Amino acid sequence: MMPDPYHNLSAVLNSLYQVLASLGHLMKEEQQQLMAATPNSRRLMSLSEDKQALLVTLSFVEQRRSESERALTLASPYSEHPSLAAVWQRIEPLAQQLAEQNQHTALMLNQQLAWTEQVLNVLQPLQAQHFYGPDGHPVINR
Repeated sequence: MMPDPYHNLSAVLNSLYQVLASLGHLMKEEQQQLMAATPNSRRLMSLSEDKQALLVTLSFVEQRRSESERALTLASPYSEHPSLAAVWQRIEPLAQQLAEQNQHTALMLNQQLAWTEQVLNVLQPLQAQHFYGPDGHPVINR
């Protein structure tokens, strides 16, 4: 039995789908945290680190896909190869959905940043006021 020359590319495409799906779950949780009344900053940081790791993995898998395609002289959407095309038809809409989700997350992060800046602007003048003197006693309009 001859080995399937497309097996490697098929495995890479399946890996690509799995990484994108994992990224989607992570991004969904990130958005839920950002929409929460009081986001958990530690969880957001952890999600950000996990997302960064998945993006590194995604880059690696994409590089492997590119190398496999070059070796086989193929390119997506693989219309001449039904098994590859079937996997690609799952990858493409997922990648598009994640791109849109990422744009939405960026808008949410910008809104959080704007709110934080507004709070800091309100609090900053209060920082200059001294309610207690160096001796620890209340300062009465001196």
